[in-house]
Amino acid sequence: MAREFDHLFKLLIIGDSGVGKSCLLLRFADNTFSGSYITTIGVDFKIRTLEINGERVKLQIWDTAGQERFRTITSTYYRGTHGVIVVYDVTNGESFANVKRWLHEIEQNCDVVNKVLGEHL
Repeated sequence: MAREFDHLFKLLIIGDSGVGKSCLLLRFADNTFSGSYITTIGVDFKIRTLEINGERVKLQIWDTAGQERFRTITSTYYRGTHGVIVVYDVTNGESFANVKRWLHEIEQNCDVVNKVLGEHL
């Protein structure tokens, strides 16, 4: 039986509440868009499989809650992560200022590649 994928990567999407993390996940994984805002409780994830250079790459993409009250829950999801995307809202200066705090949290929890993405819905 053929393998489902050649490589598996876990990616984490983090950032303040309401910056567009869930919209980013839905667009990338399902090619859908929702203009309504629904708070993520804890974490959610989706899977997308891509073919890159003839190999099947499976991405587990984890969407985390941005609220402070979920911080202890979401910090456990850094384990086994291969990359982190920090999202902020380009129209919200506070969310951009908090990027530094999110990058510090990454440093405290894992040693991975991270990217910062500004988004506006």
